[in-house]
Amino acid sequence: MRHLFLYLFFLLAFVLKSQDKLYFLDGTTKKGKVTEIGPEQIVLKINFENNEFPRSSVLLIEFADGSFEKINDPEKNIIASPDKKENFHFKQKEKEIYSYNHVSVNSLALCNADISAFYERILPSKKVGLGLMGAYNFNLYATFPNAFFAVLTNAKKHYDLGGYINFYPGNTEKRTYMHFGVMVKHTSFSYSSVKEDSVKVGNSVAVTVNYTYTKGSQLATIFTIGTHSDVTNNFFIKTIFGLGAFKLRGDYRDQYNMVLNQNNTSNSGKPADPLNVKFLPKFYFGINLGFKL
Repeated sequence: MRHLFLYLFFLLAFVLKSQDKLYFLDGTTKKGKVTEIGPEQIVLKINFENNEFPRSSVLLIEFADGSFEKINDPEKNIIASPDKKENFHFKQKEKEIYSYNHVSVNSLALCNADISAFYERILPSKKVGLGLMGAYNFNLYATFPNAFFAVLTNAKKHYDLGGYINFYPGNTEKRTYMHFGVMVKHTSFSYSSVKEDSVKVGNSVAVTVNYTYTKGSQLATIFTIGTHSDVTNNFFIKTIFGLGAFKLRGDYRDQYNMVLNQNNTSNSGKPADPLNVKFLPKFYFGINLGFKL
């Protein structure tokens, strides 16, 4: 018997939690199961009975899965009904009008022939955003913005993939507010690895140079800061400035240091001690144009 009561208790809790909710323009609410959304009326099943409400009296529907559907726009001076302890208008505005999915494109990246797209999901607190970014490069050869591998022979950038977290410490209800965070970005590229072999023939030395197609990559950790500006309710501009670093690895490290040491001389004009760079800085700049979904 005790197990039966527990079962009924959890069943009742599940049913109550999975109910839809109607918000009315007068600030009142009703829970049940929405069975019909018609052009003139909305039908809500409450305790197994269908109740019809004029569509014109409903502000929005909150479905059991957490999604919303706006039916009518609220009046500016709407207030809560006397038995409520909160202003319903502000609660509705926070839940329904605010868009938690942000999609944008970095317009500055186009200068480097990059198509760079961002997706960010803002958490319900509106203080934290989690995002992914990706970019594909159409240049035949790496250019100045990718200077740390463009110096290699026949270097070409392929794509970027990354993830990031943004923090919004200010008031996100304002038109413009600050953000800061961390981005981890993987950059894929290719180049020709140069190998020189020396062979002594008699009193002379013959040098042969071999070029091998090689893939390289950078995995950078970048600390970011910038601003978010809402131009309209759905369109925004986001600025990003990032500074970080990455570690040189494998053949990429050897090739970069070889190029670096080709013109490395001391003040007297003699060859200086060879350089062996292990870490390099990483910068990121963005002016993202985006939409809220």
